Amino acid sequence: MDTQVARERLLDMQQQLMADIDGIRSRLESGVLPDTPEGGADFGDRGAHEQFAAQDEGLLDGAKRRLASVEDALKRIEDGTYGISVVSGKPIPEERLEARPDAATLTDEDVADAPLR
Repeated sequence: MDTQVARERLLDMQQQLMADIDGIRSRLESGVLPDTPEGGADFGDRGAHEQFAAQDEGLLDGAKRRLASVEDALKRIEDGTYGISVVSGKPIPEERLEARPDAATLTDEDVADAPLR
């Protein structure tokens, strides 16, 4: 993958992930349930709130991890090591980088297909 194309895709991903993180944080801080009617909260409402909060915490954690991965990929572009596995030092297939521009390693399938040295 051309590094300029990769950089643009990664920067778009970075912006989207930061917006997603901000939105999730806002929901968590507000404590407001989606589609909750005004009025008293019963025990079921509190349980639903806890479930939504747990789901949002998971989404937030995943978005933060993906953002870190995207930022690492941007650093690899700057370092000139983009497209090279950080584990094996072998090239990452173009198809993998097209599907996941922040890929840092080979898949198990890529490793199995790699020629022996």
